Amino acid sequence: MRILVASASPTSGHRLMAAFSREGVSGEVVALDADTADAAQRTGPYDAVLLEAPALEQPLLAILRALARRRLGIPILVFTNRTTPEAEAEALDIGADDVLLAPVSASMLVVRLRSLRRRILGHLTATLRCGNTVVDQARGRVLVDGAEIRVTRREFDVLELLLLHRGTLVSKEEFMQRLYGLSEGPDSRTLDVFVCKLRRKLAAAGAAEFIRTTWSRGYTADEPTEAGIALARARHAEGALRRPTRLTRPALAWSEIH
Repeated sequence: MRILVASASPTSGHRLMAAFSREGVSGEVVALDADTADAAQRTGPYDAVLLEAPALEQPLLAILRALARRRLGIPILVFTNRTTPEAEAEALDIGADDVLLAPVSASMLVVRLRSLRRRILGHLTATLRCGNTVVDQARGRVLVDGAEIRVTRREFDVLELLLLHRGTLVSKEEFMQRLYGLSEGPDSRTLDVFVCKLRRKLAAAGAAEFIRTTWSRGYTADEPTEAGIALARARHAEGALRRPTRLTRPALAWSEIH
């Protein structure tokens, strides 16, 4: 998950982002000011925006209105030390998806942000399912027919993004921006490696194939048929797995360390 933290205090904002990083969340920190909405649109895409300020007062509400006008389609969480019932109600009416009063742990903030993001995309629980494959967001696990398979953090992020947008093409550009943000990352061939390795691991565990490639554009998670699930399970039981795509050495080397 990649978020934008807009904070009235640079020190506090970077402290929050450091805590989020330990929870597996990436993102950017910007000043909470009149340019926050521009920053959210210019440096995105993001999965959520967190607005942090000492008090929920008119300056913060004005920033919230500006963000809402951009129609970014992502959740906005207000995190503050002081508020009133009237200010909180106004914030929720003009575009905030949630208002939290400090102190709240970084892990709980991540849970709230993940929940808001998931619900906006039409998922009610932290269990994302496609065929006989499950992504457990709460525990950071991938399971096939109830058995956990080992994946790297990047592989988990790729699979999570696919299942959150199940049935929708996710472009290579969006994948790379959400995986690496504004930092200097690899080219999109590394994404192909992650997907290839995921397919290999899922197939080895008896998962039905559900990742569809749109050549040069991106990937889609499509719900497999019951027949496809049954065939994958049968192959797994017999040990007849699909042959994985060959990986190029440079891309494989990058994927192994990321």
